[in-house]
Amino acid sequence: MNPLAVLGIDDLAEQLYRQVLRDQARPFGVYASRLNTPVGDVEAAAEQLRALRLVRITEDGRPSADHPRAGLERVLSAEEARHAERRRDLARLRDAIDGFAGDHRAGQEQADTAEAGREYVEIDGLGDVMEHLAASTSGPIRFTHTDALAVSAGEQPVLARLVADGRLLRGLHEFDAASTRSLDVVEWANLGEEQRLATHIPNEFVCYGTDAVIANTDWGGEGGRYVVLRDAVVVRAFVELFDRMWAAASGVDDGAEPTSERLVELMQAGLKDEAIARALGVSLRTVRRRVAALMEECGVETRFQLAVKLTERGLTGFEG
Repeated sequence: MNPLAVLGIDDLAEQLYRQVLRDQARPFGVYASRLNTPVGDVEAAAEQLRALRLVRITEDGRPSADHPRAGLERVLSAEEARHAERRRDLARLRDAIDGFAGDHRAGQEQADTAEAGREYVEIDGLGDVMEHLAASTSGPIRFTHTDALAVSAGEQPVLARLVADGRLLRGLHEFDAASTRSLDVVEWANLGEEQRLATHIPNEFVCYGTDAVIANTDWGGEGGRYVVLRDAVVVRAFVELFDRMWAAASGVDDGAEPTSERLVELMQAGLKDEAIARALGVSLRTVRRRVAALMEECGVETRFQLAVKLTERGLTGFEG
C-alpha cells in the first residue's frame, strides 16, 4: 500500500522516494536500473516529489532528500492548514444557507404571488417552508394541529433544534384529532411543545412570533391552499386568535411543568439550567421552555431583562 497516495504521489514516485532516502544523490540511471523503469519515468516521478519539497535536485542533476520527519511533517502541516481553512469556508457556507433560502422564497413570492403580502405554498413544499420560517423568525411559535395539517414533529429538525435551545413552542391539538392521533401528540410533546386540547379549531395555521403566519385559505373547510402572510396586522390577528383559544383550552398533562415560583427561586439562587432541571426532577428542555414562557409573560427578550423584571415584581403575579 502506498501511504503517499493521499498526497497525490503515485506508486513509482513512492518507490523512488524510498530509494533516495536509502541512497542519496545517485544519478537517475542508477535509480531507474534498481526500479527496472525507464529513466524518463523516474525523472517524472522525481518531479512529483520535488513539487512537494520531499526531494530536491542537486546542481549536477541528482535527487536528495531531508530526513522524512522533517520533510513529511512539513507537508502534513501545510495540508492540515489547508483543510482547516476549507472547513472554515464550508462552515461559512452552511451559515449562509438561510440567506440563500430567503432569496429563493423572495423570488418565488415575486413569481407566484398575485396579491401583495401573500406567498402561496404547494403542499409538497410545506415542510420546507415551515422550517425556513422557524429559522428566519423570532419569538414564540404557535401551532394548531388538525387532521388536515398533517405535519409530524419528525419532519421539523430545524424547529426541534430551536426548541431544544429554548424557543417557546405551543401547540393546540383539536380534541377529536388528538384522541385519534395520540402518538402524534406524544411526538410533539417529546420535541418540547407546550400542549393544550381544543374542542374545535376553526382554521389550521402556524404563527412564527409576530413576523409571519402560514394558514389555509379555505377558512373552516378541508380544501384551499397554504399561504404565508407577513402583514403585521394580519399576523397579530392570528396570534390573538390562538391566544384566546389557548386560554379556553384544557391542558394535556398539568403535572409536567414546574411551578413558576419554584423555578424563579432557583434562578435567583444563581443555579444554571442543568442544575435547576436536576433540582426539579424535569428535563433541561422543560426548564428552558418554562423560562421562555416566563420571558413572554413578563414581556422581555433576554434572561437579564427577566431577572430585572422578577426583582421588580417579586414572586407574585405568576401562575403556578
